Amino acid sequence: MTEVRNKLLRLIPDDELSRIIGLCERIPLRPHQVLHHHRLPMEHVYFVESGLVSVAACVGHEEFVEVWLIGSEGLVGAPVLLAPKTVPLHRRTVQVNGEALRIRTVDFSKILDDLPHLRSVVERYLAAVLVQTSQSGACNAYHGVRQRLARWLLVARNALGKDEMPLTHVMLAELLGVRRASVTECLEVLQKAGMISTKRGWVTVEDAVGLTKLCCDCFGLIEREYRRHLLSADHTDSRPEEDAAITNTVARR
Repeated sequence: MTEVRNKLLRLIPDDELSRIIGLCERIPLRPHQVLHHHRLPMEHVYFVESGLVSVAACVGHEEFVEVWLIGSEGLVGAPVLLAPKTVPLHRRTVQVNGEALRIRTVDFSKILDDLPHLRSVVERYLAAVLVQTSQSGACNAYHGVRQRLARWLLVARNALGKDEMPLTHVMLAELLGVRRASVTECLEVLQKAGMISTKRGWVTVEDAVGLTKLCCDCFGLIEREYRRHLLSADHTDSRPEEDAAITNTVARR
C-alpha cells in the first residue's frame, strides 16, 4: 500500500484506500499553479499531501480574496460531492509547493457510492469547510488586520504542519485583501513581540500559543469544528505539548 499523508485518506479503511489510490496519480504542486479556474468545470479532485492551496472568491475584474485554505488536512474540489458537474465560482491556486493525489472528477463521483467511509469523511470535511468559510467572512468584516493576519498564519501553519512558511508580504496582502504596507506593519509588530520571525520570502511562527492569544476567537472556532467533524486517528504530530497548550488557550475563551 502506498503511504499517504493526506489526513482524510488516513481516516478510511485499507480496502477503500486501495481503491481510491488505484484511481489517483501523484503530482507536484507548484506555486501559482491554478488547480481550478474561476467559472470553469472541475476536471480533477486533489487530495493534498503537502503544500498549501488557497480558495479565492472573485470580488471584481481579475480581483480575488482568499476565503479558505487547504493543506494535507483536506481536499481540493469538495463541492463536487454536492454537484458533480458544478462550475466553481472560486479559484483554487497553489500558494506553497508540495504534492497531491489527483483523481478525475468523473471517477471520484462514480466511486463515492461504493466507498461509504470515504463519502462520510468527505461529507464531514465539507461541513468543516462551511464553518471555515462563513467564519472567515465574518472575521474579515469585523476584525482588524492584525487579528486576521494572526488567524491566517495559524490556519496556514496547521494546514502545512510546520512553523516555517514560504510567504511573502505581497502574497499575504493579496490573500487578505489589504495593502502590502498594512501587512508589513502587522508582521513587524508580531516579530517585535517574539511571536514570529521573518526573512525574505519566509515567515516562521516562533510562539504559536502567544499568537493564539492575540488572535480573535475565529481561529479557535474553526479549529474546534474541524476537530469535532474529523477526529483523526493519526497521532504523528511532532508538537503535541505546544498544540495541547493552544487547545487549552482556545478552550478557555
